[in-house]
Amino acid sequence: MLADTLLREVLDASPDAILVVDDAGVIRDVNERATTMFAWHRDEMVGLGVDLLVPFQHRARHAELRAEYALRPRARPIGHGLLLHGERRDGSQFPAEIALTPWQPADYGSMVVCTVRDLSRFDRWRSMSMARVEAAEAERTRMAGELHDDIVQRMVFIKHRFTTLRSTEGLSGDDDRLLELSSAIDDTIASIERVCRGLTPLELKHFGLSFALRILFREYSEAGFAVHCNLIDVGRDLDPAKALAVFRIVQESLANARQHSGADEATVTLTGDSGWIEVEVRDAGVGFDTAAIGSSGCGIGLLGMSERAAMIGGVFEVRSCLGSGTGIRIRVPVAEHATAEEGL
Repeated sequence: MLADTLLREVLDASPDAILVVDDAGVIRDVNERATTMFAWHRDEMVGLGVDLLVPFQHRARHAELRAEYALRPRARPIGHGLLLHGERRDGSQFPAEIALTPWQPADYGSMVVCTVRDLSRFDRWRSMSMARVEAAEAERTRMAGELHDDIVQRMVFIKHRFTTLRSTEGLSGDDDRLLELSSAIDDTIASIERVCRGLTPLELKHFGLSFALRILFREYSEAGFAVHCNLIDVGRDLDPAKALAVFRIVQESLANARQHSGADEATVTLTGDSGWIEVEVRDAGVGFDTAAIGSSGCGIGLLGMSERAAMIGGVFEVRSCLGSGTGIRIRVPVAEHATAEEGL
């Protein structure tokens, strides 16, 4: 064993699993929590290849990632988006977050200290949160449907009857009062349709994320807040739940920029590759102190966006400082389990 008595007590007091792995991928030491988490005895784990703690379908890729990491070792703390799955001795799997720290102990070769946090409870919380979000979206869709199919249709009927009566009664088409009334009806119909689109982006379902975002940007621009964009064509390839989450985050980001930034424009970029898409919303407004927002308990909207990103396996980031504008970025895996193969 590598640890003396005192260090052993410290390691075993950790609520997270800790594994010390050499440059050949062999486990050299573990703490008590690791034996409980992976359901192995300590004597059995020491000397075991760490790849055996990775789900079978990812072991070959994991070995490649270990070799890449050995060429450029660096600290990667928990909380930086490295979401994987561990495999217990009986073959059952659990979601985990992994931290890596290079270590060069005296009289030993290069080591890596792996800290593993079991996210099973978080996974259950995420499932419940997703259920609540889905219920809220279903209610939005119901309300939008009722507004469009009932209220809008009633307004269209009123407009039709008004036009018919004006024609049959021989009322002057130049009467300012009639023109004002006709315009008010048109504006009301357009307003309700905007509310419907705000409640549920129907274009997202039928034409995909990029198209729906462009419709959103056009509405902002028409309202006096210009949105410049550079979007790849995602189409309908992205999972609908992920597409909706990204759309909502962009929508919330633009609403915040228009309301709080002091700027009259923003820029949105959508890029991607075979495994990920990345969206960034940036404005050149007044900015804010991100640390102050977090410590003051404000920024509920930012917290909501972060949680929405986490529920779809995404990484959410906010960059801002006073006087330098704000950038909000979300990176989302296209495949359902893309994060499971991103490097340990």
